[in-house]
Amino acid sequence: MASLNLDPHVAKAVEWTVFLRSGEAGPAEWAAYADWRSDDPGHEAAAQKLTRALGPLEQLRRQGVPSAALKAPSSRAGRRAALRSMLAISAVGTGAGFLGWQAASEYGLLADRSTGIAERKETSLPDGSTLLLDARTAVDLAFDQTQRTVTLRHGRVLVEALAQPDRPLLVRTPFGQVRANGARFVAHADTQQTQIAVLGGNVTATCLSGDRAQVSEGSRVCLQANSSPIVESRRGNEALWAQGLVALDNEPLAMLVAALQTYRPGVLRIDPKAAQIRISGVFSLDDTDSTLRALAQTQPVRIIERTRYWVTISAA
Repeated sequence: MASLNLDPHVAKAVEWTVFLRSGEAGPAEWAAYADWRSDDPGHEAAAQKLTRALGPLEQLRRQGVPSAALKAPSSRAGRRAALRSMLAISAVGTGAGFLGWQAASEYGLLADRSTGIAERKETSLPDGSTLLLDARTAVDLAFDQTQRTVTLRHGRVLVEALAQPDRPLLVRTPFGQVRANGARFVAHADTQQTQIAVLGGNVTATCLSGDRAQVSEGSRVCLQANSSPIVESRRGNEALWAQGLVALDNEPLAMLVAALQTYRPGVLRIDPKAAQIRISGVFSLDDTDSTLRALAQTQPVRIIERTRYWVTISAA
């Protein structure tokens, strides 16, 4: 199934809704959600859109009809069952089913393999190859006698592709695909591009236009919607996330914040001035609290924490 792009404001509204219905939210978190809604007209519009989409479910609940979709279960299997219930019931309403389907696609709940916030997962493929999924990643698998295909919907994977000369491993992404045999590489797909960093062996990268590039160990390639593959020397730290780390070398603080967001629930904001501060160092993804404390101690920024689920970084 192809991935559907969900508006980022709606995606965040879905994230808030799942968390607030998890049973873990207290008054401070509800207040933070109210602040988020009032912070931007787009946030409020997204929250209202989601409320309208869930209207049929809320009406059923008020009428005393139990629905697993009204509360997010803790297990992944439970979340999938709840999502299916929501899709089935919401499909009767006006557009709610489609919105639920988009949310399901965005968060990987209907994917063959997926990870949540701050979760990494290794999985063995039917051919003996392996995938390591980074946080907030979703993939689909298609393996038979004629093909070995991984579809990366969104997120980041570390691929160990065993050699099978007559059946290369194909990794499809929203901006192109990678063909590999006996190679080790990282594929990272976001809303703007796909980046491939080759750690061992060689791969062939093909963008949506059909243009191809051979990428060898020590190089990386960028695939975008309206350009040919761009090959350059890789930085050497593209796989550090597999150890729960991220390294920056005189790069904008905004890059670190983007990396931390996949490992931290709720809202992590940075103002435009702070976003441009250049930083270097190796930072923890697995302990985002310690990373934020280190930033406050070493950089000209202020960390404003309304709650653990609402943190703002501003220039000092």
